[in-house]
Amino acid sequence: MNQEPRPVRFGHLDALSVPNPDPNALTVICLHGYGADMRDLAPLARELEAKRPISWLFPNAPETLDWGGRAWFSIDVAAFEEAQRTGVARDMSLREPEGLEWAREELQRFIQEAQIPWEKIVLMGFSQGAMLAVDLALRSEAPPAGVVILSGTLVDKKTTVELAPKRKGLPFFQSHGSADPILGFAQARALEKVLIEAGWKGSLHRFEGGHAVPAEVVAGLSSWLQKR
Repeated sequence: MNQEPRPVRFGHLDALSVPNPDPNALTVICLHGYGADMRDLAPLARELEAKRPISWLFPNAPETLDWGGRAWFSIDVAAFEEAQRTGVARDMSLREPEGLEWAREELQRFIQEAQIPWEKIVLMGFSQGAMLAVDLALRSEAPPAGVVILSGTLVDKKTTVELAPKRKGLPFFQSHGSADPILGFAQARALEKVLIEAGWKGSLHRFEGGHAVPAEVVAGLSSWLQKR
């Protein structure tokens, strides 16, 4: 895709859009991580080489942080810093994070106003954006075409285990660094286990590294999108 991203707004969220005129195009809604913004993952529209038509939307998260970055929901920054210092990753599987419901509602409004059919949507996210992508896929009014989980983690395990079987057969692509100091690899593996046991179709792609989207993941994701 050679088009430059252009600004759009749906609902309460600004976004960058890279449209594709093909009526059969998938729309990848790509959600950035905590502290980034809609520009952070926009280069993926050029880097991915899926041999099928794709439109892209990169929305800004609704919460503005003190330094100007964005967040889908608030986090305990001190707790994450402690996890990095000690090497003991945070476990977010015990409950739904405060603010996730609001983020979900804002993203649902965004999609509704963009008027994209769910069967043509791939929900993609990195880190905090990946948590929201999974959450929305569990609760959306209809199944999306797929979910991409880049360096995410298992959130609110009880609810995920309850809702995931209702999306049996949903394709997913998951990647995670073996040495991720932000969101530990073990919890990524736990998320994969929950999804596979619920009948989702996909697997976790492990790479040697940290909290990132390396070239090998981009290549694997390109191949996965081509099959949707």
